[in-house]
Amino acid sequence: MNFSVIIPTYKRKKDLDTCIKSVLSQTRFPDEVIIIDDDNLPDDFIQKINNDLGEKGIDLVYHQKNHQKNRRGSSASRNVGISLASEETCFILDDDLILDEDFFEAIMDTWQQSDDADLVGIGGVIKNNRKRIWIENIYSTFFGLSEERQWDVNAVAFQSWDDWIQKKQQGFYVHGGVCAYKKSLVEKLGGFTVFGDGRNALEDIDFCLRAKQSNFHFIIQPLAKVIHNHSSSGREGSFLSGWKEGYNRKVIFRNNCEKSMKNYLWFAWANIGWVSKQFFIGKFAKGAGMIKGLLTS
Repeated sequence: MNFSVIIPTYKRKKDLDTCIKSVLSQTRFPDEVIIIDDDNLPDDFIQKINNDLGEKGIDLVYHQKNHQKNRRGSSASRNVGISLASEETCFILDDDLILDEDFFEAIMDTWQQSDDADLVGIGGVIKNNRKRIWIENIYSTFFGLSEERQWDVNAVAFQSWDDWIQKKQQGFYVHGGVCAYKKSLVEKLGGFTVFGDGRNALEDIDFCLRAKQSNFHFIIQPLAKVIHNHSSSGREGSFLSGWKEGYNRKVIFRNNCEKSMKNYLWFAWANIGWVSKQFFIGKFAKGAGMIKGLLTS
C-alpha cells in the first residue's frame, strides 16, 4: 500500500525540520510528503527538505497558502492537503511531532490487515502524555466527560482517550494530528470543519463525532508512538485558546448533537466539570477564556 503524509505548519521551521528528520528515519517511507505552509518558509529550507526526501525516493509537494483564496488555520490546511494527496491513505501529522522509527509501518500493517469499509482512520498514541490517575477517571465519570470506550466522543461532544492502552482497539476518537485517514471517507464526511481563522480548536472532536454518527469508526494502534513537543511557536495565548475551545464546543453541540432536555443539562454539567478542571490545575486564563467562549452568542 502506498501512502501520503500531510503536514500543516505555521511558524515552526525548527519543529518541522525535526519532524521531517523523524520521517526520514522510518522503517517504511511514504510516496510523498505534502507540506501546507500557513506562513512563508525560506526557499533554501524547502530545497533542503526536497533534497533530503528525494534521496529516499519521496516526493515533496510544497504548498504555500494564498490567504486570499485559502483560510488560515490547521483545519483549512488539512483540507488542502487531502485535496492534493495522490494516495488513498493519508497521514495527517502535527508539525511538532517526533515519530518512533516504526510509526508508519505499525499503522500501514494495520491497514493491510483490515478490509473494513467503515474504517475511516487509524491513529497512534502520544507516548509523552502522562497517565491519568484514578481520581481523574472518577471526576470524568461524575461530570459526564467520558464514555464507555477508552477512545470515544460522547453525545455532548466531549472526548475520552488513553495513550497507555496495550492492544489495538476500535474507537470513535483519535488524536487528529497523529492519524492516517482514508481520503475518500474524509471527503465524504465533508472534510474538517473550519471554525475560524488561525489555529482551530476541537476540529478533531467535530470530525470524529460526525464520523461516529455516520457509522464510521477508527482503530487506535498503540505500537504507533510519537513524542508531541507541544511547541510554543505559532500558538495563540491561553485565553484565546480557551475562548475558541468553549465557543467551538458550543457550535459542535448545536450543529451535531441531539437537542433534548437531557442533553442540554448534560452539556451544561460537563462544561462545569471541564472548566473547573482548568482552574484546579492552574490554567486560569484558559478557564476564563472557556467561560467567555461558552457565553458568547
